[in-house]
Amino acid sequence: IKNRNINKIAANLIYSGKIIGRVTGNAEFGARALGNRSILADPSKIEIKKIINEKIKNRDFWMPFAASILASHASKYFKLNSEIASYSYMTNCVESTKLGEKNLIAALHPYDMTCRPQILSKGINPGYENLILEFGRRSGIFGLLNTSFNIHGKPLVNNFNDAFKVFKETDLDAVIIDNYILIKK
Repeated sequence: IKNRNINKIAANLIYSGKIIGRVTGNAEFGARALGNRSILADPSKIEIKKIINEKIKNRDFWMPFAASILASHASKYFKLNSEIASYSYMTNCVESTKLGEKNLIAALHPYDMTCRPQILSKGINPGYENLILEFGRRSGIFGLLNTSFNIHGKPLVNNFNDAFKVFKETDLDAVIIDNYILIKK
């Protein structure tokens, strides 16, 4: 489907419990998926972790996920101890608030309820920011569970062919590729 409201469609899919991949724009540099090469899901559904690990990523259950959060809502979910910009790349760990524990449970480390979040400042990645905003409008949660778009042990997807291969070979429900969204029936 090519649609101007791809983020609204994707947010509705995520809200209904679906897991989507997103490949758009330039690839991020480094070991973290920051929205442009990500698998995304509803962070409030604890059972989504098992589904992603077993049916998509093929990885061990104990490996934690992360969250992508809009900067405007970060202090509601996390006990921040430095500037917002220092949380842009999933490199710093923070404790979660009670609301964070409730709304982001699947994206938190199960041992101590900490998170290594990606906090998006306004304008850094407008398309991804809009997807999170659309999900927040639907769910009241202004963040997503985010993990790298790959099968465990394989490189991150980099282009349409890589994304389509993972989409075809796993139980991923949908994939955004630039201005298109593919949805499994």
